[in-house]
Amino acid sequence: MNSDNRVGSGRGYLYQLAAGAGWTSIPFLPLLRQPTLIVSGDDDPIIPLANARLLHRLIPASRLHVFRGGHLGLVTEAAELAPVVSQFLTAP
Repeated sequence: MNSDNRVGSGRGYLYQLAAGAGWTSIPFLPLLRQPTLIVSGDDDPIIPLANARLLHRLIPASRLHVFRGGHLGLVTEAAELAPVVSQFLTAP
């Protein structure tokens, strides 16, 4: 990539990469108090189900829904997931 096409400095870009590689939100998840719906496919090659289970374990007011499918489940499994999302959003 030609440096003339880059926006910002090379040093700033390296700092962003370092921050992304070394920062995690895991210690802050138990501080979340709002109800949280976690939806995950059981066959997702991009974001493994273990990530959703970890989120559910660490977020106190969370609900986990696992569907059969992969990463595009909100599109490919819309008939199954729409009622789940609707029920979550209308729950007291």
